[in-house]
Amino acid sequence: MKATWQSSYPIKYPEYTVACSGWVVKRLLRFLTEPLKQLSRWRLISIGHLSTSVPSQSFQLGEFTIAWQGSDTNSPYLQITHQSNLAKILWQSSPGYSFVSGGDISLKIIEERGSIEIDEHKNADFPNQIVDGIKQDGDTLVIYGRLQGRTSASVEPEYFLTLQPVGAKALDFRLQIVDGNVNETQLQFVTSPDEHFYGFGEQFSHIDCKGYWVPIICEEGGIGRGDRGPKTLKILGVAGHRFSSYAPTPYFVTNKGRSIFLTNTELSVFNLRDSQTATIRVASSCMQGRILCGETPLDIIELYTDYVGRMPPLPDWLHRGAIVGMQGGTELVRRVWSQLRDFDTPIAGFWLQDWVGQRRTIAGKQLWWNWQLDESTYPGWQQLVSDFAAAGIAVGVYVNPFLVDLPSQSNPGRRNLYQEAMQKGFLVENQETKPYHIESTDFSAALLDLSNPDAQHWFKGVLKDEVLGQGAKFWMADFAEAAPFDGVYATNSGFIYHNQYPVDWVKVNQEAIQEAGKAGDAWFFNRAGFLQTPAYSTAMWLGDQNTTWGENDGISSALKGLISGGFSGFSINHSDIGGYTSIANPILEALGVGFRRSRELLYRWMEMNAFTPIFRTHEGNQPDANVQFYTDKDTLETFSYWAKVYAALGTYRQQLITEATEKGYPIVRHLILHYPDDPNVYKLEDQFLLGSELLVAPVLKPGKNSVNVYFPAGEWVHLWSGQIYGSLTTGIQQIVPAPLGQPAVFYRQGSPVVPSIVEALKANNILTSHSFPG
Repeated sequence: MKATWQSSYPIKYPEYTVACSGWVVKRLLRFLTEPLKQLSRWRLISIGHLSTSVPSQSFQLGEFTIAWQGSDTNSPYLQITHQSNLAKILWQSSPGYSFVSGGDISLKIIEERGSIEIDEHKNADFPNQIVDGIKQDGDTLVIYGRLQGRTSASVEPEYFLTLQPVGAKALDFRLQIVDGNVNETQLQFVTSPDEHFYGFGEQFSHIDCKGYWVPIICEEGGIGRGDRGPKTLKILGVAGHRFSSYAPTPYFVTNKGRSIFLTNTELSVFNLRDSQTATIRVASSCMQGRILCGETPLDIIELYTDYVGRMPPLPDWLHRGAIVGMQGGTELVRRVWSQLRDFDTPIAGFWLQDWVGQRRTIAGKQLWWNWQLDESTYPGWQQLVSDFAAAGIAVGVYVNPFLVDLPSQSNPGRRNLYQEAMQKGFLVENQETKPYHIESTDFSAALLDLSNPDAQHWFKGVLKDEVLGQGAKFWMADFAEAAPFDGVYATNSGFIYHNQYPVDWVKVNQEAIQEAGKAGDAWFFNRAGFLQTPAYSTAMWLGDQNTTWGENDGISSALKGLISGGFSGFSINHSDIGGYTSIANPILEALGVGFRRSRELLYRWMEMNAFTPIFRTHEGNQPDANVQFYTDKDTLETFSYWAKVYAALGTYRQQLITEATEKGYPIVRHLILHYPDDPNVYKLEDQFLLGSELLVAPVLKPGKNSVNVYFPAGEWVHLWSGQIYGSLTTGIQQIVPAPLGQPAVFYRQGSPVVPSIVEALKANNILTSHSFPG
């Protein structure tokens, strides 16, 4: 028996095949059998029994105590506590049951336009665990032993669980299983029915994930995700599911003050369906991660972002007002700008998504993915940029890591970035060493190979020359979820690199800004992310919500994604005002499954986003079918009003961004972050705190003119009327009027930051001395 960890042990990964869903009948069969797969996959590797000949003993690793209850007990278990609070258990295994198990699995990965489904097939599993020894060498502890299958067999894979403190509040762990063809590891621990799990990156259907099976795989968010919509979306494989996420992370924090995250990039699953036990499994023979010890959830977020990184401050100019999302060319942009000036609208930037020109596809209007200015769409571009700059307005554009081969006859004189990248060997290739083409709606595109440092350097040059060099100060850095598992990369396998790709994508964008000397002035916003995205992103956005009131893919899901992402280091985040995806087909709408943006939805989304880090519009995939901020005088006036509210909060937001930069705190916060001992906040999903001082409960249902607000202990002053809600001694639920134009927004009585906010609102004629006492 080997008693120490050997770094030479090879790491094994599951064998896998990659396929498209294929023809329609096959897709239909997948759709019909999916419920059965969901029932079977969540306990792929079962929990077995634990046995040992090692007696009970305790070990000290820095501030951590590792207590082993061993052979002299009926039900052995392992427990981890911290000197700061010995009564709080950071991690414990179930007495008498294995905390390490493993399996030999194979995978079938189905990719469809960025949406991913994974079928796992179990070849063998090893649920039973034997602890043969525990060795301490300085600040390193190794627990080692063997795993056994369900029946007697000659193969008993060995495992090594290594623990090592990192500073005073973090404990690293590494679990490796050796031999037995084991290519999936599982770690089990105790939970309780009253423990609530938050984090896991951006989650759009559930903020508290207790009771669910949470896969961690970066993919398209899906269209509908369980909300009412065309069944064809599910058959086509693009509907997604409730845990489809552009930016998942293998990390959680609980109301019990416990937190674990993995540093693996391979596929992982957190199984929280059982009320008493939880498991983490990784598609690798090696699981690596960290256990955190903090007194409060905010403490844990600070410790977590010590590792994953923290987002830098937004440029000061962004707080001046709205980011106006427009398409349509120079003449239309100038006309709308003139209309906004009539309402004295505070504008920080115009985001001109179609700067590269447009094509029409089955999804609506889409862009030419060749990242250069199309002067036929924007004649007089430099004059437009100059005129905006004179008014203190920045110009933004759009890029993503895909490239398309331009038709030469329709684009004379422009660089063909696809051809450049292909000739230099900078594209992800297929098994035939040709560019790997990935479908997007009704066309395909090649993907930059960002595992290649030379490709990164080349594309940074494109950003510096074609984007920053054309006067743009910001851009949407879209996509990055679709790195193919079976692609051929310069320095990595697709299986390991898929989840890392979005991290490298934002890193390239950040470094381009830094190398151009534009740090602090230029910025970008991205939707795809993974564990260390906060170290490189300058802002997140929540991807493509439907233009609906849907719980899983509408305005409610945008709020849930914003709040859940805040637990996970995505501290500066926002959504498209009004949503993005519409299915504005009259027949489907008549059947109740089509949808388009209504005026009421647009206004309610404006009300919500005025109290978030960035106030930005998007025309959506079918601009002509949706109500826009510029549709008429009323929409322009309403948009201008909420842009003024957003601008008036600028100084307060900057204070919160300082906290985000220094500590990793989110701007938009779940109430548990400031009221961790109040069990009434644990399940809240429809209200939030902006920092610690403002409480916001947006209207998330059509036709509603009031909301049911939970007020944590304290007095809360209604922003619009000055009426006091809440109780000094206890939390309380109250119905609050919320007509259009006056969402339920409150500030803490006696807050030191509120007077300056109020004065700014008064200066913009948002509040008057009549409507605000004092």
